[in-house]
Amino acid sequence: MTVLRFTQGDALRCRFGASPLWETMSAVRVLNGSKHQPLYAGWVETKREAAAGLDLRGLKALQPRVGFTPDFLTPPPKASRAKFTTEIARVRSTPLERVRTELIRSRDELSNPAAPAINRMLQDLAGTRERLADEIESAWITLIQPDWPLISRVLEDDIAYRGQQLTDGGLAALFDDLHPTLTWEDDRLIATRYRSEDRDLTGQGLLLAPGVFAWPYLVIVVDPSYQPTLVYPARGAARLWSDAPAPPDPLARLLGRTRATLLVALDPPATTSALSTQYGLALATVAEHLSALYDAGLATRRRTGHQVHYRRTEVGQAVIDASVG
Repeated sequence: MTVLRFTQGDALRCRFGASPLWETMSAVRVLNGSKHQPLYAGWVETKREAAAGLDLRGLKALQPRVGFTPDFLTPPPKASRAKFTTEIARVRSTPLERVRTELIRSRDELSNPAAPAINRMLQDLAGTRERLADEIESAWITLIQPDWPLISRVLEDDIAYRGQQLTDGGLAALFDDLHPTLTWEDDRLIATRYRSEDRDLTGQGLLLAPGVFAWPYLVIVVDPSYQPTLVYPARGAARLWSDAPAPPDPLARLLGRTRATLLVALDPPATTSALSTQYGLALATVAEHLSALYDAGLATRRRTGHQVHYRRTEVGQAVIDASVG
């Protein structure tokens, strides 16, 4: 069990961030997993040929199934919408003493079977740091960058949804729905199945980072050298790896197939541009149908920054349920 203790200042300094570097490292872990999660089976299959040309031996050695992965490979993002070039530059500039310390911990924790490979890494810290950064960059270019527009939309939709939870119900409402192993109790966030040191946040706040490749796990960064961070599975990630569900025929006859398709797609919340890309429809067409769903009380809308997120209402869900009943 891990406990993060909040002060009033920490509650005010919770923020969200999306990180292409975290997504890249998480995708490498999924790819190298001895047993792929069903959620990612389709993605693994589509990337199999491209991934065969990647040399990711260093990252694989440092991502044991159980144990410690060096935090310098995934420093918590400083911006809410981090750029990969900025993040990988931070990896390349990691102090060598930190590289050494974290490599040793990864080697020694829970008898990492890749210990001999890590020992070789320790003989040339500067070269190891560069090679690992090169591996991450090649993985980003091959595995993540082609799909980043779609991935980032899922992350942004999740952040918008979580932000509304925080606004409406505070930290209790946010953490109650974030992950089944998290509990909010007396200004403490308790991760019941996580093994790490407890930490007093001492006014630093907590960075919350959704990840499409995170399911079903949590990652918590508690090392005092870094911003306290919690990486959690993003809502709606399954939509990236499987076809969107078709609307029931009775619903399509009632609303028209395009409008019915969009109504079914509104969980989790989505923007006009995201739906336009997903279904290959003109922005004006999507906007017209969403406006009609909103006017009929089947969808709600909420502005977050420059974006408007639409979400299915209970009435909209009842209409869908009735059409399949």
